[in-house]
Amino acid sequence: MIKIVIKDLKLFFNDKGSMLMAFAVPIALITLFAFAYGGVGKGNKSNKIVLQVSDLDNTTESKEAIEQLDSLKSIQIKLKDLEDAENAIKTGEASSVLIIHKGFSDSLMAGNVLPLELKYDEAREIEIGLIQQSLIPTISMLPFRLKGSKNVIGKRLVKMTGTTDLQTQQSIQNQSDNLYDVIAKSIVESSQGNDKIKNPSSGFFGEDMKMTKIIKAEHSNRIGLVQAVAGTSVMMLLFSVVGIGLGLLDEKKEGTLKRLIYSPIKPGNILLGKMISANIMSILQLFIMFLFAWLAFGLKIGSQLPGMIITIVATSFACSAFGVFIASFAKKREQIQGLSILIILAMSAIGGSMMPLFFMPAFMQKLAAISVNYWSIQAFFDVFWRNLSVTDSVFLSRILILLLIGGILNTIAVVLFRKNILKLV
Repeated sequence: MIKIVIKDLKLFFNDKGSMLMAFAVPIALITLFAFAYGGVGKGNKSNKIVLQVSDLDNTTESKEAIEQLDSLKSIQIKLKDLEDAENAIKTGEASSVLIIHKGFSDSLMAGNVLPLELKYDEAREIEIGLIQQSLIPTISMLPFRLKGSKNVIGKRLVKMTGTTDLQTQQSIQNQSDNLYDVIAKSIVESSQGNDKIKNPSSGFFGEDMKMTKIIKAEHSNRIGLVQAVAGTSVMMLLFSVVGIGLGLLDEKKEGTLKRLIYSPIKPGNILLGKMISANIMSILQLFIMFLFAWLAFGLKIGSQLPGMIITIVATSFACSAFGVFIASFAKKREQIQGLSILIILAMSAIGGSMMPLFFMPAFMQKLAAISVNYWSIQAFFDVFWRNLSVTDSVFLSRILILLLIGGILNTIAVVLFRKNILKLV
């Protein structure tokens, strides 16, 4: 029995593929997700969510309000012109913009509801929910923290009573001034001690901002469905094309490749044939996945058909090139199986197939640009959610990058195919 155990252990530790899958891949993935979920680094600081702010009032009070918002630990303020901020939302570069409308200072001093508006992309509702949780308590406290708070609160109380008698108004103002410090202290303590306690300042100013969707489901496509179909389809396609590419190594091992090389077919045409077949199967796989989503879940693809076709072709080209590239530098099938799984899972994680990008640290969000998943998923969102036309520069830029990735990987694959595959036959 002991000999059997020793034999199995020797076989396991001598098998590089098994060692890779058992230890290297899990360690790499743990490291990746630790960075992605903010579990690495000093302290317990959470990732800040970038919030665009457009100050149309441009007064001392509005600037002081921005300073208050910028002090929040969970939000990073980014000042932008309104037009630029809205364009950033429409192209998927940002999730929202907080607009401080003209008249903010006057409304603050008059005790009126503050003219604040949050414009956002409905596709990023989780991120918007986190922004709201941070903004609402701070915004409702602004009258207490900015200049003239006592006067503002008194005026608001006067408005609530509706009295026109000057003596009564002055009496209310005096009582408000006397109670101000007590009220402010209790509000601060209650808002800090228990988030579920209703902020008393909402009785004076209202705790809701005006919420406006810049991008919403005009064609009844649910955001979760688009994410599920696009993210899963691209990730599974990568696994499929790796299998197609590894067919080259199987043909080498079985002798089929050797017979093809000795035939009148040019060696370059052998790889070209593999690339074309990989593209055709990739396009077919994606079409079937989106067809299933249409039949089973009601994904609206009618008016988006041109954009969908373009995105599917570009995605298939990039993914199939990745599969052929992976196979072109391997000497044995076993060498590449574990590595390809690691690469695909890593690209899927940082590219948005597994989790929303805003959960990740800023450096990982930038790292997403090296992933095929990222550009493909964003292109599908342009088609099914943002409703961009096929001539839109943002959509075309994503398609161009996918084609560029495919072209580079195919070029490298040709060179490595001649170096690593043909010489091993």
